[in-house]
Amino acid sequence: MAQPRTVPGAERVMLDELCGCMGAVDLAGPNTAVEARVRTCLEGAVLRHPAAARALLERSTVEGRAGYRLGQALGDALDRSCEAFGAVRESLRRARGGDLLKKGGT
Repeated sequence: MAQPRTVPGAERVMLDELCGCMGAVDLAGPNTAVEARVRTCLEGAVLRHPAAARALLERSTVEGRAGYRLGQALGDALDRSCEAFGAVRESLRRARGGDLLKKGGT
């Protein structure tokens, strides 16, 4: 059985804050409002905790641009630690036909 990865303190604070924000998203609202609120949660967490975001990004093994890699790292961490994130992710997938927070999407 795999052992859970230890999350350093600053990253844990950022992820806990982000999880709380995700839990406050009104999933019954219009898709555009849900997406806007999720973006606000993500942007706010990164702006308030830049060192933690950079640490997550530096450990990322995903290929691609920094924003994509950070999004994947945050998503992976939230999948492991935030029950509310699962519901938000599924709501976005349904609304987007599988594409989560794709830039330039309509």
